[in-house]
Amino acid sequence: MLLLILYHHVLLLKLLVAFPFDRVRTLHNFLFLAMANCPAAHRSGIRYEFYKGATGAHSFEIQSFLDDLIKSGLVCANALALTKVGREFYSQVATLLYFERFPAYCLQLAGNYRDSLWRVNHEVFLHPLFRKSKTGRKIMLPPA
Repeated sequence: MLLLILYHHVLLLKLLVAFPFDRVRTLHNFLFLAMANCPAAHRSGIRYEFYKGATGAHSFEIQSFLDDLIKSGLVCANALALTKVGREFYSQVATLLYFERFPAYCLQLAGNYRDSLWRVNHEVFLHPLFRKSKTGRKIMLPPA
C-alpha cells in the first residue's frame, strides 16, 4: 500500500520535472487526458476518479497527493515546481517508475504539449468523455 501511494507522489514529481505546469487545473486536465487516451494495459493499477468542473477535470486523489508534496516541502506552494529538497528526493526515487508504462505514456504526451500549455486545458473540453458528463458529476473513464 505504501509503495502504491509513493508511486503516485513520484509520478507527480516526475511530471513537474518534465513539464512546466503553470496551474493546478492544467495538471488535473493533463492527467485526465492521459488516463482517457492511454491504452488500458498501460494504466493497470491507476484509478483516478475525475469530476467535470467549470474549468475542466478535477481529481480529489491527485489533489490529495499534490497537497502531500506541498506540505512535505517537496513542491513550492505558490508555483508548481520542485523545491531543492524535492529535486534531491526525486533524484533518489525516480528509478521507481523506470519500468512503468503509464509514466512513460505521460512523458510522451507531455512532449506533445511542451510548448503549448493552453492546448491541454482546451482539449479537455473537446474530449468526448468530458463532453458526455454533466458538471459536478464523475467522468466515466474506460475500464483498465
